[in-house]
Amino acid sequence: MSARWRYILQEAMIGLRRNLMMTVAVILSVTVSLTLLGASLLLSRQVDLAAGDWADKIEVSIFLCDGRQCADITTEQRAELEASLEAETVVQDVFYESKQEAYERFRDQFKDEPELIETVTPDALPASFRVKLEDPEQFGVIRDKYQAWPGVEDIIDQREVLEEFLKFANVIQKSALTVAIIQLIAASVLIANTIRVAAFARREQTSVMKLVGASNWYIRLPFVLEGVLAGFGGALVSWLLLLVTVPQVTDNLRDDIEFVAFIGTTDAVAIALPLFAAGILIAALSSVFALRRFLDV
Repeated sequence: MSARWRYILQEAMIGLRRNLMMTVAVILSVTVSLTLLGASLLLSRQVDLAAGDWADKIEVSIFLCDGRQCADITTEQRAELEASLEAETVVQDVFYESKQEAYERFRDQFKDEPELIETVTPDALPASFRVKLEDPEQFGVIRDKYQAWPGVEDIIDQREVLEEFLKFANVIQKSALTVAIIQLIAASVLIANTIRVAAFARREQTSVMKLVGASNWYIRLPFVLEGVLAGFGGALVSWLLLLVTVPQVTDNLRDDIEFVAFIGTTDAVAIALPLFAAGILIAALSSVFALRRFLDV
């Protein structure tokens, strides 16, 4: 390392130590804001992953009459309905689920809630056809044709449930992003004030350097590097927090919710670049702006 750059680095480190409390405050502020930003990015990735995974699993449920809401479907009506569904060009696959099979699936889904299972019997759950479409957008074709079909009680599009979940997740993601932006603005102001304090404390030194011919940028670089190091430190802490906590949270959720694809360590690693880039860029811009407005060299 050249003597010039050694001097710049030494001055930056001296400045960080001299204003230790403010440096810690900057790092914590950047950590909070970038953690929220990282969480927003990971949540967006989770939504995309879940939507893509569920898009392949979305089915149309055609519930059959069992004598309660409408006349019990006959064997001939059921066979005719199944043949008609299989002949549809928009249908990829058709699966018949009996009352007993529906009950077994219900027991498996709520195996951790025995009290709920005890309140349900196989007769309480209707038999159904579970229809996988070539394109989930074609649900209307099935609904319009089979809603009034003899023996059909109701037709449910599982995509509606997915869309409600995605809307909720998008609201959370946008809220986290908004708070992250506000926190980043606050961190930028704090960085700028820290650099101004450091520059004011060393104003006599910088004046001497200017008199002996040092360029403006050579004088400013230690202060800019001081801000960048603090921003880098905040980015590092926020990334490590996400790297440790996100896989733990998703592993626990994966154990409880088996039918949803979750993000993991790879996704937490992947956000390192945007987090570090954001921390360094914001710190650098805040430092330059503070010096341009305050340090007259």
